[in-house]
Parts: sequence; structure tokens; C-alpha cells
Amino acid sequence: MRKFVLTCAACAVALTTGMASATGEDDDETLGLGDQLTERRVDIKGGVFFPPMMLASAGETIVIRNEEDVVHDATAVDGSWTTGPIQPGGVAQVTVGEGTSLCFKSTYNEEYQGAFGSAETGEAPECFVLSGAGDSSDTGQN
Repeated sequence: MRKFVLTCAACAVALTTGMASATGEDDDETLGLGDQLTERRVDIKGGVFFPPMMLASAGETIVIRNEEDVVHDATAVDGSWTTGPIQPGGVAQVTVGEGTSLCFKSTYNEEYQGAFGSAETGEAPECFVLSGAGDSSDTGQN
């Protein structure tokens, strides 16, 4: 069993190294595949904010990266804060404050919704609605 665990750990390291190298970029400043492990980040991709809820403490800065081919933003549902437009491939930052509205959306496509949950309790804010790709009532059959 011990040999199996060590072998699995070695495989995980090899896969992680391979994934990080798959970006073809060696610059530490460049956002790559492994960054979500070391960076507090929400990606806009595939019709959703991913992850849809990020646990965050007051004072913490979260990076929001647009991986889609169209402009998006992250804007509080009550309009109290916004990242402004995030171009395709671009990034913006949000610092979560004590009174920050925790639920957000893209004003370019309001079906994209996300939230900052409590890092202390692990709970989602009351305003959080899980949404995303495939949540439509349109089944694609006509």
C-alpha cells in the first residue's frame, strides 16, 4: 500500500509538472494552468464564473480572469462595485471588504453569476444563486 501511495504521489507530481509546462510559457508573471492552486482567482469561461463561489475573507484580493472571446465584467448585483470591462484574456482584481456586496454578475450577460462566500464559516451569502451553462429550460429540441 505504501509503495502504491508513493507511486501515485510521483504520478501527481509528473502530471502537475506536465500541465504547467503545457502552457509553453516560462514567465512567472504569466497566468497558466496551475495558477488557481496558488492564486485566488475566478475565471470567466464556458458560460459561467468558475468557481461560482469563492470563499474569501475581508481584505483579500481576488483576481477575475476572462477566458472567453467576448468582453465581460464582474459587477455587484446591487451595483456598489464593478471591475469594469475585462477584455478577452484580460484580468481584473476585486478586494473584498467588510461591507462589500458579495454577489456579482456580468452586466454583459446577466446569466453569469457568482459570489464570495465566508472563509470563516464556508457559507454562501443569501443572495447567491447557482447558475451556469446548461441551466436553461431550452433543451435544444425544436
